[in-house]
Amino acid sequence: MNTAKIQTKRILSQVSNYFSQSNNLTLPETRCLKDMTVGILKSESVFVNQIAAYLRESIPLKKTAKRLSTQYLKNDYAERVRANHLEQVTINQEDFIAIDGSDIIKKHAKCLEGLEFVRDGDTGGIGLGYNFVNLNAIGSDGDITPLFSKAYSFEMGAYSLNNEIKNAVGSVRERFGDKGTFVIDREADGEILKDFFFDLPNQTIMRLKKNTSIIYKGERLQVSKMVKKMHFDTEQEVIKIKKNKKVVRSYELAAIQVSFKAKYNTHRAWLIISRNKRHGGLCYLLAKSNRTTANEVARWAFDGYGKRWKIEEYHRHIKQAYKLEDIQMKTFNGLQSMLAVLSVAMYILYKKISAVHVKLLLQSGFNYLNKHRISELTNFIYYKLSKIVSNLLTPVRLRWKVERTLPGNHPGQLNLMFN
Repeated sequence: MNTAKIQTKRILSQVSNYFSQSNNLTLPETRCLKDMTVGILKSESVFVNQIAAYLRESIPLKKTAKRLSTQYLKNDYAERVRANHLEQVTINQEDFIAIDGSDIIKKHAKCLEGLEFVRDGDTGGIGLGYNFVNLNAIGSDGDITPLFSKAYSFEMGAYSLNNEIKNAVGSVRERFGDKGTFVIDREADGEILKDFFFDLPNQTIMRLKKNTSIIYKGERLQVSKMVKKMHFDTEQEVIKIKKNKKVVRSYELAAIQVSFKAKYNTHRAWLIISRNKRHGGLCYLLAKSNRTTANEVARWAFDGYGKRWKIEEYHRHIKQAYKLEDIQMKTFNGLQSMLAVLSVAMYILYKKISAVHVKLLLQSGFNYLNKHRISELTNFIYYKLSKIVSNLLTPVRLRWKVERTLPGNHPGQLNLMFN
């Protein structure tokens, strides 16, 4: 058996392993989720017709698409896929849980359900589309674990961005409790979300606007005025790869205990400021941490906020590699379901097959390493992996076999087979 077939078997084995405990879904719903997940990985697309075509079933394409739509268009399908996904995922106590919103711009669509005016994060302009919120766990080694993805539309009854973030965090906390540190950008710099996050038992890191006020030694000051009162006695270097060249950036860090008054309560917190040694750029962070010394807190918060950038790369990846903004869903339920299924597909790509990432890049028979340098194996490798996994899975025709268990146990299980 050649190397490509071995790698294909390993990928499909992990797919089958993921779905072996899908207890929140019926057998038809599980089969739909499996087919759509594999179809997304094969087609690199969120178009239902393309997903159906890549399944290569012996029935007409129209019937395959109809079979899938019977399940994913159910009102509660997305919610149950998200709940089932969280049951399959594990995170560690020291992981960072990045929270970030993004957008799906539909330039030419006018009649899609729930469509509204949103800010285009790429251009800064306003266009028709949807907002969605994502939560990804980021490990100490930088590994990404997609956890939660949900669209919201004020046309469809969404109350506010704050409420959507709180609900998303609540879903994740229901599964993981106080595991993980929540990391969020300046959208949390408001009274409601500050109260919410600092009332949670989880550790928290959030970025502040420079005109945000805190209380230091009984005096109310903007965080930008705290720079002169803090001692930048900690240094941290960050190595980035730009155009296949290593770039080293140096930062000075300072941390001090402060308090702030939010909507309902006054909270104790750490204020952390980082300063770029080259051009003096400042970043203000507010954190709740179990660490006790200023030096430890400063390094930990700086590292955690730096890892938040991974979710930005993740958004770029699913938009470019899987053409998320070209999605064609007439119903809002369909959009929600596709985002939930996409999270499952990306979890398999990012996490379930992480043990074979390097082998896929080096031994799959598809050469996507342009410069043949070590940095190509350590940077954001998922664009290359998407193409390799698609190439390996495309020739495969999936078959699903229902195995019945003993009476009194789970009524059946779908096992993946292929030829």
